Amino acid sequence: MICRIELHPAAQRELTKSFLWYEKRSPGLGGRFIKAIDERVSKLSNYPEMYAKRKAGFREAPINIFPYILIYEFLPKENIVFISYIFHTKRSPKLKYRRTR
Repeated sequence: MICRIELHPAAQRELTKSFLWYEKRSPGLGGRFIKAIDERVSKLSNYPEMYAKRKAGFREAPINIFPYILIYEFLPKENIVFISYIFHTKRSPKLKYRRTR
């Protein structure tokens, strides 16, 4: 089953901001960050239930190499993986589950 991926608008902004931060530090690093995100998103599209539910039905998918996790919900009726946050692991964990669709 291949699910449609949707990003919360704030998650899209977080992605852009993080890309620019990494790219500014080292040219090409932002591209590696995006590639790592894309690989995880592709995996979620094919296997949306591969990570256990956490608080309030949200799931957490770690990003390889980078200190980020994708906070997402799988909506089986709509066949959607909804990504609420692209969350840096150094941030307060209290913020992870506040956004909804």
